[in-house]
Amino acid sequence: MADRDDEIMRALAHSIAVSYSLLIEVCQALPVPVTIPTDRHIPATDAVPAIRRVAKLAQDQPMGETQMVQLYTGCIHILAAIDLYVLCAARYEETRAEGVAVNLLRSDSELEPLLLWLLANAG
Repeated sequence: MADRDDEIMRALAHSIAVSYSLLIEVCQALPVPVTIPTDRHIPATDAVPAIRRVAKLAQDQPMGETQMVQLYTGCIHILAAIDLYVLCAARYEETRAEGVAVNLLRSDSELEPLLLWLLANAG
């Protein structure tokens, strides 16, 4: 069972990295670009404050309300996924692992169309 849990945790860590990479692309494409750490292995201690900063800056971006909400929602779901991942790493619970996955899916479902909109409307 522990091997299965470890495999799930590795897959979730990879998924967090993929969602964070999507956020990096979104931040670079914003009307007022925002720089967040882009190292290959970014510790949560660096990523979490950066994601929080992007969430706060969402309302200051010169774009529509829908796009602001997409950015903010994408950020808070990545943050929720990271929080659940940390809890799951301390004590594995299947529901926590599932919560990580669901939050990442929700984040990506907001950030992907936002990135397309930003690229289509780049000035």
